[in-house]
Amino acid sequence: MTVARGQHLIGKQFGSCVLEQVLGYGGSSAVFLAQQHDPERKVAVKVFLPRQNMDRQMLREYYDRFLHEAEVASSLDHPHILPIYAYGEQDGLPYIIMPHMSGGTLAQYISKRGALSLQETHWYLAQIAQALEYTHEQGWVHCDVKPANILLDDEGHAMLSDFGISRKLATRQQVTDLERDGNSEMLMGTPDYISPEQAMGRVVDGRSDVYSLGITLFYVLTEQLPFKADSTIALALLHIHEEPPLPGMIRKDVKPAVDEVIKKALEKAPEERFQNVEHLSEAFAAALAVKARRVARRSTPSRSTPSRSTPSRRHGRQSGTFLRGSKRSHRGLLLGGTLLVLLLVSTVISLSGVLMTYWPSASLASPRLTGGKTPQATLTQVSDLFAERTQWPLSQSFFFDTTGAQYHIVNTSPQEVPLISLYQRRNFDDFRLDISMQEVRNSAPNDGGDFYGVILRSDAAQSHYYLFEVLTSDIGQYIFLRYDSTASQKWTSLASGLAPMLRTGMGNENKLRIDAQGNSFSIAINGHSLGDPIKDQSSDAATAPKSGQIGLYVEEQGMEVAFSHLQVTASTETSQVS
Repeated sequence: MTVARGQHLIGKQFGSCVLEQVLGYGGSSAVFLAQQHDPERKVAVKVFLPRQNMDRQMLREYYDRFLHEAEVASSLDHPHILPIYAYGEQDGLPYIIMPHMSGGTLAQYISKRGALSLQETHWYLAQIAQALEYTHEQGWVHCDVKPANILLDDEGHAMLSDFGISRKLATRQQVTDLERDGNSEMLMGTPDYISPEQAMGRVVDGRSDVYSLGITLFYVLTEQLPFKADSTIALALLHIHEEPPLPGMIRKDVKPAVDEVIKKALEKAPEERFQNVEHLSEAFAAALAVKARRVARRSTPSRSTPSRSTPSRRHGRQSGTFLRGSKRSHRGLLLGGTLLVLLLVSTVISLSGVLMTYWPSASLASPRLTGGKTPQATLTQVSDLFAERTQWPLSQSFFFDTTGAQYHIVNTSPQEVPLISLYQRRNFDDFRLDISMQEVRNSAPNDGGDFYGVILRSDAAQSHYYLFEVLTSDIGQYIFLRYDSTASQKWTSLASGLAPMLRTGMGNENKLRIDAQGNSFSIAINGHSLGDPIKDQSSDAATAPKSGQIGLYVEEQGMEVAFSHLQVTASTETSQVS
C-alpha cells in the first residue's frame, strides 16, 4: 500500500501513543511527534512507510531492517544511545516509540547555525565516541554514523540513533572464510559517509565507524563533505582511492594538529586508522590542547585578610612551576611531559594510556553529561554568603556593585600574582556550593584568556586550600588543584580537562556547583557534571584540608570578575573563624 508522506496517520493511535505531527522523513519511514498516555509524555514514533516504487523483495528488506533497528537498539543501554521505549505493529505498519529529542538532528543544527566551533565539535564527538565504543564492546558495528543519525536535546546532550543497518562483529573464522571464498557483502550505508571497506563489500569492524566518524568531523567543522560525485558508484570509488582534503584548507582556525587527527581517521586501510573511536576522541582533545600549551611560573596568590573594618593585602612569597593554558604564559591541561613530547614531535596517536592518569574519569573525552555519583549527605543550613557584605574584603580591588547583586574582584596586583578574597565569618567542612561567575574584563586584548574560580577549605593564612578554576576565553578549560605552602611541590593537580559546557567569551555567565564530602568533590558547570567525583588520593592527601574558609580567586593583573548568587549549604555545624 502506498502511503503519501504519512499525513493520513495524524490522530491515529500506535500502541499507547497518538500521532500529532510529522517531524521528518527517512528513506522508508516517517517520524512523528506523539502524545503517550501511559506514562504521560511527549515521544517520537517512527513508522515504517513503504515507498511506491518498492517491489516485494525490497519491501521485505526494508521491513526486516526496520525491525532489526528496534531489536538492536533495545539491546543497548547507554546514556548516549537513543533508547527504545517500545516497538510493535499497527495495521501492518511496524513502529518504534522513542524519546522526543527537541533539538533535532546534528545535521539540522548545522544547517541552521553553520559549522561548529572546535569546542562544540569536541563536545559532541566525545559523547558519540562513548556511544560507539559501547556499541563495539557489545559486538555491533553501527555502519551508518552521520550527523543525521545524531540527535540533540536542548541542553547539549547527543544521542546516536538508527541501528537499521548495524552488523554483528564477525569472528576471526568468519572473516577468514569470507576472504577465502572471495565473497562480498551488499553495499549498505550512506555513500557520503561510507568507509572504503564498506564500499568494497568487505567485512567491517569498529574501525569502519572510525572512518565514518572522521567524515562526520570533517562535515561539522567545514559544513562540507570531503568527496562529491554524481553517482553512488563514483562516490564509493573516491572513498576507496582518493585522498581527502583537510579541514585546515577550508577553515583557518583548524590547526595542523587537528588536521592530523582527521587525516588519521580517514586512512584508507583500517589498520592505519585509530584503532577505536575513543582513541580518535582523545587525540582530538589533545590536538585542541596543543593550541594553548605554554610553560609558566606559578605565583602564590596575593592575600586579602582584612580586619573587620579596613581591607588590606599581603603579597605572597612562594612560587611553583607547572603547565598553563592561555596564549601568553598560562597553564595547559597538565597532560604530562610524556604527552607533551608526543604532541611536539609526532602526529597525534592513541593517547589513552597517558591521558587517563590526569583526567577524573575513565576516558579523556569531554566531561560526561550523565551525572557523577554525588556523595550522599543531609544538607541543612543554607547560607547566602554575599548577604553579609561586611564579611568580605572591601577596597578598590574588592567591591559590591551599585545594586549589591555582584561582588567584583579587580586584580591590580603585580603581574602573575593572583588575588584571593575569603569569606571571613566561618569555616566549612562538607557542603554544597553554588555560584555564578562572569568575566567582566580580560587582562590584555587578544590574550588567550585568564583563569578564575573558587577557593575551598582555606586556612586563614592561605597556606593550605583547594582551588577550582576555569578558563572561559579561547577553549573552555577547568583545573582542580590543592595548594600546600609547606610542601616541596606546593601545587598538586587533582583533575583538569576541556570544559565545552563553559560559556566562553567576555560577559557570559557560568554557574558552578561543587559538592564537597571529605576528600571527594562532585563538580558541575552550567548543569553538566564533570563526571565521577574527583577524589584527593595523592600520596600526601592525609594532610589535605578537611575544613576551612570559602573564597574567590582571580589570577591575572588587569582582570575583573563579577561573582554572584553564592549559596552554601552545609551538611554539619560550621565553626566560626577565630
